[in-house]
Amino acid sequence: MPARSRLNWKVDNFGFNKYGWLIELIRMKKLSGNGIYLLLCCIFFLFAGSCQTVKSEIVSVSNDIGTIEVGVARVDITPEGPIRLAGYGSRQTESDGILQHLEAKALAFGNDSQDPSLFITVDLIGIPGHATAELRERLSKRIGFNPSHLVISSSHTHTGPEIGILLNHFGAPLPTDQLGRIVQNLDKLIDKLEEVAMAALDDRKPSLVYRGQGEVGFAVNRRVIQNNVWTGFGINPEGPVDHALPLLKITDREGVIRALLINYACHGTTLGPNINKIHNDWIGETQRLLEQNYPGAIALVSIGAGGDANPEPRTELEHTQNHAREIADEVDQLLSGSLQQLTQAPVGRYQEIELPFAHVPNVDELIEQTNDAGAKGYYARLALERIARGESIPESLSYPIQTWKFGDDLTMVFLAGEVVVDYSLRLKKELENEQLWVTAYANDVPSYIASRRVIREGGYEVDSSMYSYDRPSRFVEAIEDLIIETVHKLLQ
Repeated sequence: MPARSRLNWKVDNFGFNKYGWLIELIRMKKLSGNGIYLLLCCIFFLFAGSCQTVKSEIVSVSNDIGTIEVGVARVDITPEGPIRLAGYGSRQTESDGILQHLEAKALAFGNDSQDPSLFITVDLIGIPGHATAELRERLSKRIGFNPSHLVISSSHTHTGPEIGILLNHFGAPLPTDQLGRIVQNLDKLIDKLEEVAMAALDDRKPSLVYRGQGEVGFAVNRRVIQNNVWTGFGINPEGPVDHALPLLKITDREGVIRALLINYACHGTTLGPNINKIHNDWIGETQRLLEQNYPGAIALVSIGAGGDANPEPRTELEHTQNHAREIADEVDQLLSGSLQQLTQAPVGRYQEIELPFAHVPNVDELIEQTNDAGAKGYYARLALERIARGESIPESLSYPIQTWKFGDDLTMVFLAGEVVVDYSLRLKKELENEQLWVTAYANDVPSYIASRRVIREGGYEVDSSMYSYDRPSRFVEAIEDLIIETVHKLLQ
């Protein structure tokens, strides 16, 4: 490059091409020594100012290196008045108070050009699949949202309102006024989910996202087995359980915690059926304690494959606080150590498959079932009514499966229903991935999802619970392979 061209390139790239005529005067020897001295001083100060500008731009860019756009929001979803609580069929009256308010909380990841993703937690026994579908449709119409990028995870608290997924559990029709309040509450819930989703999307800003994993031990396998057969509920110290406690930490660019998301595979059944007041069990206590420990942060809890796990000890309010304290202590340990940074927003994939039922009863069998005084008999009466209207009993269940991948640094799998622990343990083994995070009770809670082993053992999660969920029978053993194979396919 000729000398003059090099000089012009430097001048242009430092931003003072407006003063090129002065440089030309020097080259043509039109300035005296004093003039040259004054000129060089001017150039020095101009150069220093320009460097400061460049330095500021570099600092600004470096602050955004590795960040992900993240928004956080919350909304109260506590029913306004008395309502039937879900989880225990023995409760015969509506709720008589509030021990703890319930919330929906949302994390929004990524910017609009990347198809943002939404992770919503709800303090409920479950989320009906039709409610998730309606929210997806609303967001799609409103902002063109990608349906595979929405996840709704429920806490599965047994002291939250019934929302239509376990009506058979009571074994008889509810009074019209009580049923009406359940429907009204569900309508308001969908509006509030849309509200919290949009608030999280509007709140997005550059954030630092980190992952870690600890361990907490209060979940125990609740299926008592003798001679490979289920005999009842209790504590099975030899039964499988997943004690992993994965964690996401979201901070602003200065390191101030904006949100904490954790996952644990355990039922929300610390409070037994004698409690008829609204409360979010150990999940709500954990959120409260984490937010107390980290002021300004929003804490979210999702549930892993804990369909066959109960918290122990249980039945007392103080037990929820003790479980929460155990988790909070582990979170403190994780946050004081080294966490892995995530630098890519999640990309989602979604598929629905059919899970076949093992048997569809005929009319004679249903008539015989009506002699049962509980959920099984109530299901049979409902099924006969449907048949009388010309409807058929479904032979399979449409089952949603979803995955999120944060690049190669974290994989999340979302399974609907009350998934037993075998699914989580098998996926972690087959994928050989310590960075795998399995969330159950996601997007829908249509029934228990038993594994091959559990189906062979039989029992509540396999048979009698299906009538509470308005299903005709247990699943075939092959559903385990169908679900696992679909997860592998989505992750390829």
